[in-house]
Amino acid sequence: MILRARLVVPMSQPPIEDGAIVIENDQIIAIGPTTDIRAQHAGAMRDLGEVAVSPGLINAHCHLDYSDMLDEVEWRGSFIEWILQLVALKRLRSEKQYRAAIQSGIAQLVRSGTTTVVNIECFPGLIESVLPSPLRIWWCLELIDFNPTEPSNLEDLMQQALEGISKQQDLPGGWGLAPHAPYTVSAALYRHAAQVSREMKILFTTHLAESEQEDDMFRRGTGPMYDYFSRAGRSMGDCKRMGTVQLLSEYGVLGPNCLAAHANCLAPPDIARLKETGTHVVHCPKSHRFFNRDTPLLGLLWRDGVNVCLGTDSLASNDTLDMFAEMRTLARMFPGLSAERLLSMATVCGAKALNLGDKLGQLAVGAWADLIAVPLGGEGMDSYEAVVFAEKPVCFSMMGGKVVFDENA
Repeated sequence: MILRARLVVPMSQPPIEDGAIVIENDQIIAIGPTTDIRAQHAGAMRDLGEVAVSPGLINAHCHLDYSDMLDEVEWRGSFIEWILQLVALKRLRSEKQYRAAIQSGIAQLVRSGTTTVVNIECFPGLIESVLPSPLRIWWCLELIDFNPTEPSNLEDLMQQALEGISKQQDLPGGWGLAPHAPYTVSAALYRHAAQVSREMKILFTTHLAESEQEDDMFRRGTGPMYDYFSRAGRSMGDCKRMGTVQLLSEYGVLGPNCLAAHANCLAPPDIARLKETGTHVVHCPKSHRFFNRDTPLLGLLWRDGVNVCLGTDSLASNDTLDMFAEMRTLARMFPGLSAERLLSMATVCGAKALNLGDKLGQLAVGAWADLIAVPLGGEGMDSYEAVVFAEKPVCFSMMGGKVVFDENA
């Protein structure tokens, strides 16, 4: 298969005017100017027309389970109150509703240009019922052990997670373990999950340093979150000592296979620790704005060389799962940020976080044929701006050499 477009933005090399991509099975085998490709490769060519083609977008943090919760969880200024609203709402949902929510979320992601998503999954039993998927999904099984009392509970919890993984092996994405957050996961579970993820070579992701209330709880032993968990009977021995980045470093959790979601409340030593360990960070701009948080510390993370990618979080704290909306929201937060940087955060950086930089996030020989096309619009934009700030929505999407969305089909 040969695809031609007015503009190809590979990320792995400069943009190509009148470019073409040769795809065989699920991989790209050649890319370059159309005249060169036609001289070297025979076969039918599909002309996508006046569009810009780029790598498919990578949503590095999402909760597909909550894709039917738009406007149902209200932000009232307290993070622990928001969490309790969400927990109460989750109890009212049926298995059928969660399955429909996952399927709806997948459809929204496909339509808006995402080809890969890191999904935090609360209900592993639902995974098989929503397969096969038109997306590369990393199913990261959420783990919570609120104040465990029996050592066997830890083994049972992990065994259940591993049984879920063993049922489905041939996936276009992969698996991961997702201990929820320092305030809902014990040191023992964090250590065990990190060890298992390293042994199995699967992704490890967790919410980290997300809110000021969490920061107050751990650094200072104060605030509404500290008070709530103390009353609820949680052991608070891990509080009043250090921030959560240092805490997870002490547990041996941080590292190149660790994806830390949010990382909003950081001190300079925390940023240094993230850099030293090679931990990746995923920022969710629209969710950040939903919670009325201060300007994110991305400049400091970039300065120290921490890999930062983008995610949408969920529709419990967002009004869309569109990664273009995330890039554009970040552009408004940081007016001087280049479109190339923004697109890189939604492609190259996400691929790096998955340790698949040679296969995802770029259009290059040997990479998987995951790509999208957007109509070319406004004048005066450079190639990266033409993608990030496209005036019209995604018109074509492919995952692993298979067309998953085509508005002209």
